[in-house]
Order: sequence, then C-alpha cells, then structure tokens
Amino acid sequence: MLASKAGAQAGAPEPAPASSPRPAPSPSPKPSASPKPPSPLAAALALSMRRFDTNLADKDLDTIAHAIDDNRKGAARLNPNKATTLKNGDEPVTRFAVERSR
Repeated sequence: MLASKAGAQAGAPEPAPASSPRPAPSPSPKPSASPKPPSPLAAALALSMRRFDTNLADKDLDTIAHAIDDNRKGAARLNPNKATTLKNGDEPVTRFAVERSR
C-alpha cells in the first residue's frame, strides 16, 4: 500500500496553469502636496545639527526633523501611559519561594 502511494508521488509535478490571474501591482502612493510640518521641538533639534555639519541643506534639516518626530511617535506607542515611569528606587519584584525536600 505504501509503495503504491510512493509511486504515485514520484511522477512529475503538474505545471501551474498558464492563465493564472496575477494581481496588478498597486500604484505607489503619491506624496501629498503639503506635507505636515515638523513639530517646533524637532525643527529646533534639527537646526542645532548645523553646529556639527555646516553643509546641511534645508532639505536635510527637514528630513532630520521629520525623522525626530517619527521616532518620538514610535516611543509614544511603546509607552503610551507616561504615568508608569519608574522612580529611582523602583526595583523588579523579587519572588522568594522555598521548595520542600521530600
């Protein structure tokens, strides 16, 4: 019985139908006409980067400011409840248990 099943599987695999419909690639999203400006904090931080590289163009600073905003949004998603910040004296819970010998 196993030999007959193994022999049936040994044949060449059937080719895929040639007329299988493929989904059309979705068009890439077009950039909006007026992108949201970066926050004032991000813009100020990006502007301070000119101290380190005086050759930064305004477009570079805008890119840096948007990246700063994106990082801050990601951090806010990781810790949405700022009230749960740890204090200096907070420690992890130490669980102590004694196992009885038998």
